[in-house]
Amino acid sequence: MAPALLLVPAALASFILAFGTGVEFVRFTSLRPLLGGIPESGGPVVRQGWMAALQDRSILAPLAWDLGLLLLFVGQHSLMATETVKAWTSRYFGVLQRSLYVACTALALQVYYHVLGLGEPLALKSPRALRLFSHLRHPVCVELLAVLWVVPTLGTDRLLLALLLTLYLGLAHGLDQQDLRYLRAQLQRKLHLLSRPQDGEAE
Repeated sequence: MAPALLLVPAALASFILAFGTGVEFVRFTSLRPLLGGIPESGGPVVRQGWMAALQDRSILAPLAWDLGLLLLFVGQHSLMATETVKAWTSRYFGVLQRSLYVACTALALQVYYHVLGLGEPLALKSPRALRLFSHLRHPVCVELLAVLWVVPTLGTDRLLLALLLTLYLGLAHGLDQQDLRYLRAQLQRKLHLLSRPQDGEAE
């Protein structure tokens, strides 16, 4: 019973994160930033703002590109997730079927970056950020370590796998003072941004 209760905080945190992401997605996809802060309450002003936006080519063109890129991503995911396509890729690619799916997803994202003129995603990162990335593992590796070690029993093969992967992840994680100063500066910058009053709030 006790181990099950420990999952409750994690489940609640996951729900809050997913809910917050959904709220942020709704805010991001609204037209209010494009319309220059149209009032939230319904009325003639809001309706006129929407009509003006839907007749403005400078707004419709980017929206059409966004829609096309979104349909490309959704279409690729949906098509390759069908049983017919999965059966075909499994027959010809075997265990690489999932790798092919991930590669096609990455290709769809590369098309997105190319259309927007963003280039290589990592090229947008600063040299200090790239240096930091080269000194640490992805945070998802913490989840991998939990999967490896948080089990009722460890067989010999499972223990060997856990030890070797833990050693592999640990040796590759080598932050130095320069990395820590960069992380501290990023944290302070984010805290400063969060402490600033939002638009429309009284200072």
